[in-house]
Amino acid sequence: MLIRIPKADIKRGMFVEAVECSAAAFGKRRFLLDSKKDYDAILESPAEFVVINTAFGAEVSQQSGKPPVSRAEKRDEAAATLTRSIEALKSELINIVVGGTLDMEKLTKVVEDIAQADDETSAFFFDITRLRQKDEAMFQHSLAVGILMGKLGTALDLNTDTVALLVLSGLLHDVGKLTLSKNILQKQTPLTAVERNLLRSHPQRGHQLLIRHAIIPHEVLDICLHHHEALDGSGYPSGKSGSEIGLLVRIATVCNAFDKLTTARAGKPDQGVADAMSWMFERDHQFDRKLVLRLGALIDD
Repeated sequence: MLIRIPKADIKRGMFVEAVECSAAAFGKRRFLLDSKKDYDAILESPAEFVVINTAFGAEVSQQSGKPPVSRAEKRDEAAATLTRSIEALKSELINIVVGGTLDMEKLTKVVEDIAQADDETSAFFFDITRLRQKDEAMFQHSLAVGILMGKLGTALDLNTDTVALLVLSGLLHDVGKLTLSKNILQKQTPLTAVERNLLRSHPQRGHQLLIRHAIIPHEVLDICLHHHEALDGSGYPSGKSGSEIGLLVRIATVCNAFDKLTTARAGKPDQGVADAMSWMFERDHQFDRKLVLRLGALIDD
């Protein structure tokens, strides 16, 4: 069905038949709106209306025409969404560890809530995950990394399927830590050599847990196993370097490190966004500088 809607009501996932302006102002026709670049271009165009085809893409939101939601209400909704997401994530990660059946439908709902959120809601998500409780820290870290990876993937104009893969990878990347003792994960004094080696084994542990589930995409397995690799080969567990480390893994390493740097942990205060970005930017032997800069542009201190 063809529907004519105000351009302010468009959302990613819709199939655009036409943007009602001259071809010189916006010449693209008949396409799935799955990139931020096209979304922004439509909003910036002189068109007032867009024609969409609901047979090939998302339908018009049923909330169109309703009074706008206030920032306070939107933040409350974001907090409620994250509470549900953390519970679902916690349940499924524990299921993975104990050898239970993975309910991908639950995780898919979490991925959709994160990947399809608008910029303001996404910012609320990140702010809320920084207010962590000790017992939930690992789950909240995973959720935060998923949010950051989704935001960065969108900013890089990756397609919607790839953004969803990035979010899912962030949710699952640290599952191996659930096989380690809390005495290691929450220790407030320096780790011993044995404890450090155990902690550094969490990527392989997580990979071994996830590979048992055929439904887990290979990109997610790759990110789980390699999110601590470094461009100069000094990372672990494989010592990969340079071009051996693909874009999706590079995104994961940057987002994982950023969240850890900006979150207070036992014996370590958190850093501000600017300090964290500066620290990572100066270590281009470890992190992809272009990705550090793109992520920094998305986060408010």
